[in-house]
Amino acid sequence: MKLQLLALFTFLFAGLATAQTSLGIYGGFGQSNIRSGDAFDGVTDQLDQIGTATFGITAELPLTPVISLRPGLEYTSRGASIGIKESVDLGGINLPVGARAKTRFDYVEAPLLIQLNLPTQSAIQPYLIAGPSLGYATSGRVTTAAKALIELDLYSSSINLDAIRYDRFHVAAVGGVGAKARLGEKAGVFFEARYQHGLSQPYDVPFIRDKVGFQGWNIGAGVSFALN
Repeated sequence: MKLQLLALFTFLFAGLATAQTSLGIYGGFGQSNIRSGDAFDGVTDQLDQIGTATFGITAELPLTPVISLRPGLEYTSRGASIGIKESVDLGGINLPVGARAKTRFDYVEAPLLIQLNLPTQSAIQPYLIAGPSLGYATSGRVTTAAKALIELDLYSSSINLDAIRYDRFHVAAVGGVGAKARLGEKAGVFFEARYQHGLSQPYDVPFIRDKVGFQGWNIGAGVSFALN
């Protein structure tokens, strides 16, 4: 095992020493929802996705002409919402009235992805990405809103993650597709679509003896700059 690890690190650093490393700035938007076991399915089926935003930096470290290592550092969020929908008759008009509660947890993420560059004859390089992502929850918030003709935020409260025994550390599997193109000798742009599936379940629901995790997708773009 020691020899195998030594060979792996030797291969990695040899690739980094000879390859053209680049640093990118990334931003994207997506959707997040909660997943659970069978005991909590009746509740999670009633939950809706919430919109999320992701911002961060990523590096591309080519190991071979086809394979690159993609470490990064990102700020993102996860959560879900639930709504109560009713309607009233107002002057012969059916007016929807309801309430909605959104729960959002903010995370600092450190993805470590492998990028596989696909064969192409064009100036646009398609690729696949896959790998783990480690996260740490920094904060949580519940926001309630009332909806009639428009939706109005009524109340927002921070969640004490330690008080509810929320496991701040998070592990997820990430997979996606993307494409990149050069803007010049040192700069480029890239576009990505990712799916993330939580492998850890950070919260144990009281009385039900079931844990919940997260899943979601994200679409974004960024710019990159060669460092050498």
